[in-house]
Amino acid sequence: MSATYDQIVGILVEELGQSREELRPESTFKDLELDSLSLLELGVILQERTGVTLEGVDAGCTLAETAAALDRVLAPTPVESAR
Repeated sequence: MSATYDQIVGILVEELGQSREELRPESTFKDLELDSLSLLELGVILQERTGVTLEGVDAGCTLAETAAALDRVLAPTPVESAR
């Protein structure tokens, strides 16, 4: 998986008390029994660490989908790549 996926897993383990062994790319936040407050906390931590706000992530999103969405937001635009 990507470095972003690893970062999300790290936050879930270190900050939100999830067991690393239970985390899989196909796990949803609902599967992990994360409530809306925990999702909000995850979003704040990701924003602090990456500088971007991730929108559209809800309890039905998988860890892999969340990592892919964050990767898309963090990807350089074609103008930035040309510099």
